Amino acid sequence: MGRVVLACLALLLAAPVAVAAVDVAEQVPYRVDGSNQAGWWRPVDELNGSVYVAYNAWGGPGPTNGGANDTHTVYIGRKAPDGTWTRGCLPGAGGACAVFPDDIGHKQPSIAVDGDGFVHAFVSMHGDNWIYYRSARAGDVTSMVNRSATMPDQGDEYTYPNLTRVDGGDVYLVVRAYPEGRLYRWDNAADRWTRVAVFARSAGYVAYPDDIAGDGDGNLHLSWEWAHGGADSLRHLGSYLRYDLSSGRFHNAAGAVVAVPAGVTSPVVYQPVEGSEDQTDRDDATGPPGVQSAKLALSNGKPVLAYRYRGVRGGRWQVRVAEWTGAAWQRRTVYAGAYDTHAAIDVTAWGGGLRVYYAKKATASGDQAFAASPSGSAWAETPLLPGVNVQRLAVIRRAGTDHLYLTAPTDHQLHVRVNTW
Repeated sequence: MGRVVLACLALLLAAPVAVAAVDVAEQVPYRVDGSNQAGWWRPVDELNGSVYVAYNAWGGPGPTNGGANDTHTVYIGRKAPDGTWTRGCLPGAGGACAVFPDDIGHKQPSIAVDGDGFVHAFVSMHGDNWIYYRSARAGDVTSMVNRSATMPDQGDEYTYPNLTRVDGGDVYLVVRAYPEGRLYRWDNAADRWTRVAVFARSAGYVAYPDDIAGDGDGNLHLSWEWAHGGADSLRHLGSYLRYDLSSGRFHNAAGAVVAVPAGVTSPVVYQPVEGSEDQTDRDDATGPPGVQSAKLALSNGKPVLAYRYRGVRGGRWQVRVAEWTGAAWQRRTVYAGAYDTHAAIDVTAWGGGLRVYYAKKATASGDQAFAASPSGSAWAETPLLPGVNVQRLAVIRRAGTDHLYLTAPTDHQLHVRVNTW
């Protein structure tokens, strides 16, 4: 019996002990540039316990080079499973860190890590040709190489890249190639990017890609908005498509096949015009109604989108969700309180759970980030970083954990947080 007890004890000591993840926030130990702010981006990813973040950093050596309207460099940081941080900048032609002009809401980075661990980064594009880097070694953020020339469709005007890894290790990218929305694929086995489709194009309108997500069942989910009459900060007709990886067909939320490119009259709209809103309205000093910024998740296999909506002229930007019930889009207001919101929104879902992330402007505690979840007929808010002036955010969900990217660009801070709800 004693031998049995000792043997069991030895096995217990040798076996790895499962430790419950703890919700924790941490300031990234690097200074960010004042231009590190966007609403459409994907500046965070995770693979095998390592968390990767991309951010705009100081554009020069002086104390005044960190503003929002001068220049910036771009760094990729990696937090290893043991908690240690490393980082590397995206190099220019001479080997020093490449320097880019600031442009809030446009020239910010999006990243994804493919199934082999190589880091892909699309950065600092506003009507520019491709600016694309990929690491030379798996997991090594210090080995980023400019591979822009390897991308297809050279010479077009690209903005708003957003990308995601799918099961099998491939990476998919949505991006605007003015004025249309396109979908690209990184074939991880062939190590090659190809164009999949133009998914959004409509005469007289400009597409604004918002998000892309895989569901683990062989589908990609895409969301975007439309601006009338050229590029504009006010958009309308929040739209959604599902792409079947095996068949190559696009579907709306009801499952009907949709011919692409989808247009403003296609049956893909989750947020139609309301009240006095006109889909041809453009932004001006009066603040017309419309949509701005949206992110998506899958709740029990059905799409749910969180987005900002201004319902009346001169009103504040509310936070809404649109959920597909199986028969129709159900829209609900998450937040319509006393404070306006930043162009910062995201959403995660699991089983029947739902969490919407957003940032309020100029509260009594400054700019503040919150997460909200349904509580009966209302929504219960949880502050994320009390006392930190969070103005932009991004969230990914991996293996039951939300990984939060919370940036306070006016204070030159970036924070990451893990939530296990």
